[in-house]
Amino acid sequence: MNGRRLLIYGFAALLVIWTIVPIYWLFNMSLMFKTELLASPTHLYPHEPTVSNYTRLFGGTAIGPGGAELPVIGQAPIIQRGLRNSLIVAVIVTILTMVISLPVAYALGRLNFRGRTAMLFAIITSRSYPPIAIIIPFVLLYSQVGLQGTVRGLVIIYLTLTIPMIIWVMTSFFSSLPRTVEAAARVDGNTRWQAFYRVILPMSWPGIAVATAISFMVCWNEFVFSQFLAAGSPAQTLPPAISTFFFQISQPTEMAAVSIISIIPPAILAYLFQSRIRSLNLVDPL
Repeated sequence: MNGRRLLIYGFAALLVIWTIVPIYWLFNMSLMFKTELLASPTHLYPHEPTVSNYTRLFGGTAIGPGGAELPVIGQAPIIQRGLRNSLIVAVIVTILTMVISLPVAYALGRLNFRGRTAMLFAIITSRSYPPIAIIIPFVLLYSQVGLQGTVRGLVIIYLTLTIPMIIWVMTSFFSSLPRTVEAAARVDGNTRWQAFYRVILPMSWPGIAVATAISFMVCWNEFVFSQFLAAGSPAQTLPPAISTFFFQISQPTEMAAVSIISIIPPAILAYLFQSRIRSLNLVDPL
């Protein structure tokens, strides 16, 4: 192994450690009681591991140090509701995003028509502004039309985040596919629409899988819109619920358990689609 390769591997190992250690420590905290967490010297792993921080988040009780019964966490219903709302909103938005974005991306990636570049530029530019810059008009609009504090309202505004992003990703992917396959399908008598869903879509599953994961994670992690449009309401999603939990609870082990729960869905998606992410073409389609 030459020095250059050794340097690359060493740098990669440092990046992995930099990424994994905080999550590892967070997971350790979630399996500890507060007394063990604050013990000196610090334990690098739980000496008496417990899942009580998780069971109490989902309505159960637990036995703490010394045999004392630990009650259900007071903010548990808020976390449970936020988790449920995040799953519902993320799934609905992801499905709608793919249904809307794929045909548009196909047209932008495979067809040549006047205004194509300008349209694609406008779509990409629409995602360049920070959400906080446009939140006030949305708050006023939603309060007037009755969408504030509703799952329906969150779905609508999240679509403005995911659709431009997925159109950009899938336009690049569609444009990279060989045109000879589609031309052969047209010669066989397929219409352009038939060639799209019979030929192009099956060839695009790697890109579709990654786009699905991206859309889901954007919805799952979104904080600003949910905080301003649904905080404190029955439609509140998980990120604002966690924010409320952190300000009202002083138990670091319980906070760690909530954080680990919020990490699980994106981590599962990243694991399932990691090979697809490596092979996805994200070259600028312009």
